[in-house]
Formats: sequence, C-alpha cells, structure tokens
Amino acid sequence: MQLVTCAAPVPCGAATLAVERSSGVDLHPVSEEQSVTDVLGKVRSGQADAGIVYRTDVQGAGRDVTGVPVAAADEAVNTYPISVLRDAANPVLARSFTSYVLSSAGQRTLRDAGFGKP
Repeated sequence: MQLVTCAAPVPCGAATLAVERSSGVDLHPVSEEQSVTDVLGKVRSGQADAGIVYRTDVQGAGRDVTGVPVAAADEAVNTYPISVLRDAANPVLARSFTSYVLSSAGQRTLRDAGFGKP
C-alpha cells in the first residue's frame, strides 16, 4: 500500500506525527507533501492508495474518497484562533465575520463542515 502524508513542518504533518506517536504505529509514507490538499490530490488521482488528511477534507471530498476514523486522531487537534486585527482594513466586516463564526449559526456551519466544538 502506498501511503502519503504531510511533511512534519506543516500543520497536517505535525498532526500526523501526533497520531503516529499516540497510536504507537510507525508510518512509512512513500511521499510527504507540503499541504493536505496535495495529499488528498494524490489519493484522488490514484497516485496513492491512502493518505492522512483532516476529517473536514474527507467530508469536503464527498464520494471521491472514503474516510476511516482513527481513534488516536483526538490527540492531534489543530487550533484556529480568531481575532480582529487592530489595524484591519475593514474592522466592521472583520468584527461581523468574527461574530458570525462565534454565533450558533457559525458554529453549526463549522460543525456541518466536520470541525469539532471549539
């Protein structure tokens, strides 16, 4: 089986390393990519049999790929801070976007896309 992962220096690679460590499984990828979209692209195109990507990417790919849950994935959580910059070009729009993301509608949108609860 040809496995593709992200390279360790990028966020998806750091997450892969966390899963590898917490699961105790040694992965031997044939390629380490610079982005999760590159990993997904290699799986979609048939250049790889499997890849480690985020749940949100599997969900976004629809029927092109089949996701397999990994119990150790809970140990590999990326955080996405949100804030309005002091010198934002459009602070009103930035505050509106931040408010939406934090609202129940925004949280539902994120959950529907596969993101966990913040």
